[in-house]
Amino acid sequence: MTLYRRAPAMTGPLERLLNPATIAIVGLSDKSPVADFIAPTLNSAADIHFVHPTAETVLGVPAHRSISDIDGPIDAVLSVMSAERTVALAEECADLDCGGLVVYAAGFSELGEEGAGYQQRLEYAAARGGMAVIGPNSLGYISVPRSLHLTASADYHPAPGGVSIVSHSGAMIGGIAIAARARTGVGISRLISAGNEATTDVADYLDFLATDPDTTAIGLVVEGIRRPAAFFDAARRCIAAGKPIVAVKLARNARTQQMAASHTGALAGNAWAYDVTFRQVGIQLAYDLEELVDRLAIVSQLDPAMRKPVQRIGVVAGTGGFASLAFDVAEAEGLTLPPLDSLADWVAATIPGITVPNPLDTTGFGATFWTDIVDRYVGSDELDAVLFVNMWSDSPLYRRLIDDVAVAARRYGKPVVIAAGSGDVGAFATEVIGTDGAVALGHGIRGSLRGLHTLGTFARDRATVRDAVDAPAPIARPSVTVDSADGSRFLPFRDIMALLEQFGIPTAPYAVLDGEVGDQDTPAFPGPYAVKLADVAHRTELGAVALNVSAADLADAVARMRAIAAQHGVSPTVAVQPMTSSRGELLIGIDGRSELGPMVMLGLGGIFVEVLQRIGGRPAPLAKADAEALIEEFRDLRLLHGFRGAAPWHLEQLANTLVGLGNLAAAGQEWIESLDVNPLLVTEDGLVAVDALCIVRQ
Repeated sequence: MTLYRRAPAMTGPLERLLNPATIAIVGLSDKSPVADFIAPTLNSAADIHFVHPTAETVLGVPAHRSISDIDGPIDAVLSVMSAERTVALAEECADLDCGGLVVYAAGFSELGEEGAGYQQRLEYAAARGGMAVIGPNSLGYISVPRSLHLTASADYHPAPGGVSIVSHSGAMIGGIAIAARARTGVGISRLISAGNEATTDVADYLDFLATDPDTTAIGLVVEGIRRPAAFFDAARRCIAAGKPIVAVKLARNARTQQMAASHTGALAGNAWAYDVTFRQVGIQLAYDLEELVDRLAIVSQLDPAMRKPVQRIGVVAGTGGFASLAFDVAEAEGLTLPPLDSLADWVAATIPGITVPNPLDTTGFGATFWTDIVDRYVGSDELDAVLFVNMWSDSPLYRRLIDDVAVAARRYGKPVVIAAGSGDVGAFATEVIGTDGAVALGHGIRGSLRGLHTLGTFARDRATVRDAVDAPAPIARPSVTVDSADGSRFLPFRDIMALLEQFGIPTAPYAVLDGEVGDQDTPAFPGPYAVKLADVAHRTELGAVALNVSAADLADAVARMRAIAAQHGVSPTVAVQPMTSSRGELLIGIDGRSELGPMVMLGLGGIFVEVLQRIGGRPAPLAKADAEALIEEFRDLRLLHGFRGAAPWHLEQLANTLVGLGNLAAAGQEWIESLDVNPLLVTEDGLVAVDALCIVRQ
């Protein structure tokens, strides 16, 4: 095992804590249940000190009575004590030269008022001493290549490598280590259990990993993000540095959100906002730990020069069953296996009875023509990557077949994966392919294809991920609000329409009638009119809308609206607008409740919202390219982009409208709870907002 010392140039508390030259382990005894977990740290290059009030030795090393008895700086302090004693230790460390602490103990902010008090003291001590803190309520961390095991997690012996993991759930670092060990070729660098994030959060860990030379790919297990802007800035730095990120988002529904809050005290809401924002920044999603490891496995094994946009994949299988299964799985995973028409004649002439070049079934003939098959497929200009699937074994025949694949991969510089039809290829394969990153070993067909998908998506997204959009200056909430029957408060019609106009969102003409109707109140635009109670949240339920009202009937319509207002005790203010014909309806809006910040939403309006249940979104504010990408997500529905000769729905104007809505969302994020523009009418001349409801925070 290669041992490391922290480079003198590395500064900063977290770098000292994660790459320590000196470690103090406080409260551990030989009888401690975690003693065996920590023991491998004695094999590291760090100087290890144990602190215990009574034990003469710990793990064979003489113990100090107090941490103050240790001479010189201490980079990492591991506390194996209760919350109360850990806080006292942190307060003592604040007066010493300590990089930071690893805190196992629970009993902090996740357990109510007393625990919150302990956490406040811990945070104050860390700030006073300029220390980083991993935890509390954490399983600590493991650095596999450096043999640093400041952890309460068992050693599952994953191979050393370049994948680093940060998890809010401590036990999941063990699950990931087990999954990685089951996959030949996948190696782990760091496993970090974030815990309660008293002072150091996942944004800090990502910032560290962006420049960490031991890390080539990153996996996250996320309950909630406390500092979204810092987190996404750090994620962009990781991706710019060539380090793909794949995340599992926990707490995707109300019950698991409650569980997460009680477990770590972390925020955990609004999984939809996480999915949308992660994709925009270039963080890919996984839905369990095995998928997380599979998605990181291929990209972490291949040389960085192989990280190319992978869209067209070739599959060469040892049997017809694997070939058929590979095609079905690829389709389910959204991958393209092109027909390879250019190879059809050669395949038919070379392998009797085979007419489908991709996936290629080499049953009975693969060994005879193998070298030529490999060269043609890996060298094909029609393919971005090639997957070779078989049930390999450690025999001279299969070693020769695998070596042919490795030779072709090096010749053509193309991503190539060798996978078993099920499970792992086998450790022998690494002896054949070497460690130069020319070939990756996959885990089963689905895992291998997911790994190729992540490789291609990362290469594509890395070129398009943009810096955060500058937020506009904040705007004050209009002073007047209206109370609704359900206890919420919303902006009057006049104010919300004025806000939409201010941010470039096209609105229909309107007149607001506060008094009795007279000649002076006749709208400046011609009829027929739509007449409605202006400042009612759910006017349709009250029958407070009249359509196609003529100029002669306007006064009567307004009177009817005010009679309805009097009957239900709501505002008598009336809004009048011209009737507007349309050929479609859109819904655009703002969700200001996400813990990641305000989100801009887009969907089809009218009944389509309920029928399709299809809403897309982006975090606010948006760049024009973000808005265009959001619109593109609806191409499969055909309506927006034109159908059967119909014109598209003013997509350029829609993109500008979404940008304006994003600016409004960002400028009003301190007080906008939600905003719905429904409908945004699609007329022959353009888009028109005829109504909006903006709920404001109390």
